[in-house]
Amino acid sequence: MLARRFGYAVSPEPAATATPSVLGQLDKAARLDRVLFIGVSVCGAAMAVGMIIALRDELSFAGLVGGVLAGEAALLVIWLAARSQERVRGPGGEGLTGPEAHRLRRVLAEQPWQVWPCRVELVRDYVNPSTLVHVFLLDPDQNVAGVMKTRLQRATWNAMTDGYGVLWFAGDLRFGGALAHPADPTDPTVSYASAVPRQPATASSGDSVVMEELQRQAIGWTFGQL
Repeated sequence: MLARRFGYAVSPEPAATATPSVLGQLDKAARLDRVLFIGVSVCGAAMAVGMIIALRDELSFAGLVGGVLAGEAALLVIWLAARSQERVRGPGGEGLTGPEAHRLRRVLAEQPWQVWPCRVELVRDYVNPSTLVHVFLLDPDQNVAGVMKTRLQRATWNAMTDGYGVLWFAGDLRFGGALAHPADPTDPTVSYASAVPRQPATASSGDSVVMEELQRQAIGWTFGQL
């Protein structure tokens, strides 16, 4: 694990154990996913009954079954599209979709938090409270150890002076995982982070005093004594 190699703090236990509140954020997104599924299922059943009543005297049995199956397939596609886009709204778990929450549950149950100094660049701003960014995780020499694409709360983005700050990461730098802003270390806001393919790069020069302070925080962070 690169974070340990660089001397950055790593939680002694999995992220979900170190900060149990993150599971509530994932549950909120999962509940939204179940609501979408139930809604589409009810609509599908209603469509099937309506088609049977309307067409029972005009179509063969095979044609009727085919029509019902086609309608159910269309609703399934609608549900899959909806669940991949619908995001949780609220102070916790901002920006998580149901599928993302399911992926993160295993990551947070198995992987510890790693504390990283980082540089953040805006990718796309949104009207809602989250914003799409690239997060560059930095080694002690300010080289880029990994790049993540994620949605941060606007408040988190605004709080990072000149785009620099400290974030927690759980997962694998090759595949992504969970990012969290530890403004409240007992209840960090979690976002889903996907790994971005990159070429070897050096972060743009920042304020050396700021970077030294961020590195001190990353190295000296103590979990469980907050």
